[in-house]
Amino acid sequence: MQIVLLFLLFVTGAFAADSTASVTTIGDYTFTIRKKNFGMTHELAVTRRDKPVWSVSDYYVKLLNSDSLGMPRDLTDDKIQDVVIETHSGGAHLPSAQYVLSLGTKIEALDTIENAGKWSDKDGDGLWEVTANDLTLDYWKLPHSDSPLPVVILEATRDGFAPNVELMRAEAPTTSEVLAMLRESRDAGIWKDYLALRDDDFLPGSMAVLHRHFVELIYTGNAKRFGNA
Repeated sequence: MQIVLLFLLFVTGAFAADSTASVTTIGDYTFTIRKKNFGMTHELAVTRRDKPVWSVSDYYVKLLNSDSLGMPRDLTDDKIQDVVIETHSGGAHLPSAQYVLSLGTKIEALDTIENAGKWSDKDGDGLWEVTANDLTLDYWKLPHSDSPLPVVILEATRDGFAPNVELMRAEAPTTSEVLAMLRESRDAGIWKDYLALRDDDFLPGSMAVLHRHFVELIYTGNAKRFGNA
């Protein structure tokens, strides 16, 4: 009898979790987030005047509050309210995405930003930027823990988000800093010829260190400085 009661309580709680909803209204748009699959999935449905206009489903879904994050309601300076929807797959290794939606007379998905980080308006031009990790080189000849994950700065435009190269530039490393990078690589171990590596071979420690440094210098506009060291 106790087992039956516990089972009924579990089922009742699970279905109750599926029935709960978080509802937010912004202008003509209503954002409803429900838990599905016994709480293992979140589903966001956006309606405008009771008509469905956009939706997304993932392990975790959240409507980011612009005010609490210190973000403006208009990210692209087009005088139209924007919102950010954050999702997460529940897996490891930065499997997150942010959807930027424009709430004009019709909803428009401006862009999807993978692995988004901090929002700000660094240059004060009214177009907001967001940092993101570029995973292009993740797992290339290295495990995830050793792969370079360079940070890019994406700036809002009315057509989406694009890298702002000037904001990504960093001061060139000094000669002593470059020499320290080279010493760190030298001390990390044996070298191998790139051409001698098989497709499933990882880079040895020495090359992995240099690889990460060099990628960082490329993304901050300082690749030539490394080459001249």
